[in-house]
Amino acid sequence: MDFDFYNFFLVFVRTGAFLLALPFFSAVNMPVMMRIALAAFASLLLSPQLPPFPAEHLDLISLVGLMARETSIGLLLGFVGRMIFFATEMASGIIATELGLNMGSMLDPSTQQPEPVTGVILYLLTTVVMLTLNLHHGMLLGFARTFDVLPLGGGHLNTSLFEMFVQRTSGIFVVALQIAAPVMATSFVITVFFAVMSRAVPQMNVFGESFGFRVAGGLIVFGFTLQLTAQYVANHLRRLPEDLLTFGHLMGG
Repeated sequence: MDFDFYNFFLVFVRTGAFLLALPFFSAVNMPVMMRIALAAFASLLLSPQLPPFPAEHLDLISLVGLMARETSIGLLLGFVGRMIFFATEMASGIIATELGLNMGSMLDPSTQQPEPVTGVILYLLTTVVMLTLNLHHGMLLGFARTFDVLPLGGGHLNTSLFEMFVQRTSGIFVVALQIAAPVMATSFVITVFFAVMSRAVPQMNVFGESFGFRVAGGLIVFGFTLQLTAQYVANHLRRLPEDLLTFGHLMGG
């Protein structure tokens, strides 16, 4: 019974940290008791399938260190699962800056903080794509399989893990630029057009006249490219189970 309890407890720690890092499970409007219950239920299903963890030699300090290690592993895997949300947040910041919508904000339901309108739209789009296509099932399945490649009490830092982490993090910037590229191109064309008009008609108030065209044109392009953005998000989420297993392999050596 001690071995079973330690299995359940360590799986619960890693699973709870993983859910804590995910966007919709860590939202402000997500009850904490619900998140704890989900982690406990998942641990109850996963722990009997794992070999017993030898815990008879552990003292209190070793147990606390083991908990810290499992928490770090769960948070790292959760960060990997949240990378596409980081990319959409960065893309929304770029789009809002290009269109001059930084001052116009609305309440983000996940954080209860004011965010740019484009940021809320992209966050909800990413969440809807994940849930409607059942891609969160693959993410949770990939996390469950990490226990096979990264057993309880295992895991360590190494050069390959750091290189992979940097590579995946740099991909956030690439995806963000791909999402924001159409709006950036539209804003650039409008800026060049009004720069030419300012030379042709010096009396024109270029800043005042171009602002409305930039906002209208950028929002139109942003709306027409939401389907392309959803494809970027879906493609990234489909690779997410493999990414979780890759990080698990690297941490497990």
